[in-house]
Amino acid sequence: MAHTIGILGAGRMASAMIKRLMSKGYDVKVWNRNKAKLEPLVTLGAVACDTPAMAAKDVDTVISFMSDDAAARSVWLGDDGALAAMRKDSIAIECSTLSHAFVLELSKTIEAAGVRYVDSPVTGIPADVEAGNTIFLIGTAPATLDRITPILNDTGKKTIHFGPIGSGTVYKLMHNLLGAVHIAAAAELVAVAQKAGLDGQTVADTFAIGANASGSGLMTVPGMVSGNHHENIHFTNALRAKDASYALALVKDLGMSTPVGQSAYEVFEKATKSGLGDLAQSAVIETLKA
Repeated sequence: MAHTIGILGAGRMASAMIKRLMSKGYDVKVWNRNKAKLEPLVTLGAVACDTPAMAAKDVDTVISFMSDDAAARSVWLGDDGALAAMRKDSIAIECSTLSHAFVLELSKTIEAAGVRYVDSPVTGIPADVEAGNTIFLIGTAPATLDRITPILNDTGKKTIHFGPIGSGTVYKLMHNLLGAVHIAAAAELVAVAQKAGLDGQTVADTFAIGANASGSGLMTVPGMVSGNHHENIHFTNALRAKDASYALALVKDLGMSTPVGQSAYEVFEKATKSGLGDLAQSAVIETLKA
């Protein structure tokens, strides 16, 4: 009998995870605010649910991919939220990139209800998730991790257990802040080079073979050169700004400062406030051309 998993969300990352799960023989129940996003998943065999509670009912594992703290709070704890429908000793796997403080708050509420919580943000873009190439950044009790290891092995290429709840989020937030730094700096390289008259494609090709080429830069520099920020969007400026803000909140809570990260956050926040929030991260270069 197939193992059924409840999924909260049907955005880019969640949809990729759903496709991966179904390709490995899992049955999926899924809820999403925008019902239109459920249609292609239902065509593939997923069961659409009207509420988060319906997606969480009668399953042992619920996986969430939400955009931010407010959305995560709503799907787990709000009206018709998933938690109230979950069985005792079932498992809530939170793959969203959330603030560290909220992860600690949410996990405490969920575990007080008798449900196990897994802090499990992931790396990669949707194509990586669908291909089974994501990395799970785990913060949870060892016994809980043991229970979900078969699912993680089926859907990802590596699981890294950092420690207790919250530790996976610490790494993910700082990882994403580093990505913001890389992309913002790459935008400066391209903008200055083009302003000085260098050929954009030559700049991109040379960047790709240089020592400073990072995954984040390689993903965004082509769009910076072409000016196409509307197609093949894997991650937006608004989401990068949100993640950076959560990272900086963590830094503040630890009594530290990250001036380079702060500057990168301000670049993405400016892009978002300039109307570029829903575009690909390559659009951050447009703030340097103004």
